Amino acid sequence: MMFSTLSGRLRQGAILALPFLALIGCATPEPEPPVVVSTTREMVAAVDRVDARTRTIVVRGPDNKPQTLQLGPEVRNFAQIRRGDRVRLHYEEAIAVRMAAPGSSLEPETVVGAARAEPGARPAGGTMVATRARVRITAVDTTNNTVSFVGPSRVERTVAVRTPEMREFLKTLRPGNQVDVAIAEAMAIRVEPAER
Repeated sequence: MMFSTLSGRLRQGAILALPFLALIGCATPEPEPPVVVSTTREMVAAVDRVDARTRTIVVRGPDNKPQTLQLGPEVRNFAQIRRGDRVRLHYEEAIAVRMAAPGSSLEPETVVGAARAEPGARPAGGTMVATRARVRITAVDTTNNTVSFVGPSRVERTVAVRTPEMREFLKTLRPGNQVDVAIAEAMAIRVEPAER
């Protein structure tokens, strides 16, 4: 099935990219292994309406609230979408972090990939984005589980740290530390025929 292959390729690419992206450019003989955390979410919605003229579909998810999706020309096989079909959205995110080795460098890099259904197949597609960068820690708040940092764009950001693994890593940080970060996000969508 095309979607299984697509989803598998996106998942494998995201997972394989993280340690690779996090470790590239580190000059230490025995680098510390990165802390890696990943999350997966999936949503299934039913197609309520299809408007071929505007290339929009209205779907209803588990909450039964209608949501309109605009599907551009890059979505192949739009004409196959029917009322009652199921739209399955799969999202994965993975983050890898580690202390930067003193004296090493890491050039920021972003890799983007995409795939879509073959002509005539059921509508499906996906994207994957993997980014790596070195950031400088500006503040650490272990009480509220937040960390502030400045990245290559020189803009300070503050993020909430949610997972136990990342909270443990947070405890090791001090302002001024350099941290290598790699983030991979993959999203896949497919339209399945209505159950008969």
